[in-house]
Amino acid sequence: MTDVCLIADYFYKDLIGGAELNDFSVIQRLEAAGISVKEMHCHNVTVEFLKKNKQMQYIVANFVLLPEKVKQFFISERLNYVIYEHDHKYLKRRNPIFYKDFIAPDSDLANVEFYKTAKAVVCLTQLAVDVFKANTGLENVAKIGASVWTDEDLDFISDLSNTTKNNKFAIVDSNNPIKKREKCIQFCEARDVPYDLISDRDHRRFLEKLSKYKGLAFMTGHLETCCRLVVEAKMMNCKVITQQRLIGAASEPWFELNGIELVESIREISKKSLDVFLGSFDG
Repeated sequence: MTDVCLIADYFYKDLIGGAELNDFSVIQRLEAAGISVKEMHCHNVTVEFLKKNKQMQYIVANFVLLPEKVKQFFISERLNYVIYEHDHKYLKRRNPIFYKDFIAPDSDLANVEFYKTAKAVVCLTQLAVDVFKANTGLENVAKIGASVWTDEDLDFISDLSNTTKNNKFAIVDSNNPIKKREKCIQFCEARDVPYDLISDRDHRRFLEKLSKYKGLAFMTGHLETCCRLVVEAKMMNCKVITQQRLIGAASEPWFELNGIELVESIREISKKSLDVFLGSFDG
């Protein structure tokens, strides 16, 4: 099989976010399957590189920093690429929450031709698929069914699922306005729900902290295409307080599961994710 080039604004080595963790997990699974993966930051991709590597298979993840002329070359040359859709880049504002029924007017759409000429737009959950199709009218969509984790991370989470819980809820201590820290605090205080603010720059250490709590209070100002954190909390047997209509994970049948049962369901979905990507390419 031809090598794969995964293009993204940032990678796990740059910052720890849901999209970057997803991309990292996909890369790990591709390489474990014997497929060579070249990582390229969007700002480093040039038309000259694409001309020399037309035979390559491309996975385009977050692409805000991808030059417009590069996108146009993908389109005009019909290169063999799939888009790994994390956060609604088919909208100028990248957030369907601003629109009634999550459907934007045509004037607020973006990158539609880039999506249209992709071999597939790979979405995480049914909610992500439904909102994408409702806005773009496109049908070249594939679904993984969840975020993607490595087996090693799932083993780590599985071990944490038996951690003894305290009687408090955890709130992510983040200044990111999308994370709605203050709204979570107000929610808990209004209902006399005991809580702590938790944070850690190391993701595994953060999960270790979270696993000790009765639950997670998580509010969002964004339509989450899955919400990796919510799923991780449930896999660790933490209860979750959240706005389910904004959480892609809640649109999947496995969302009713918790603990080891959920871990194994996500493990199976993550394994099958390679079939979704590789089956979308030509040849």
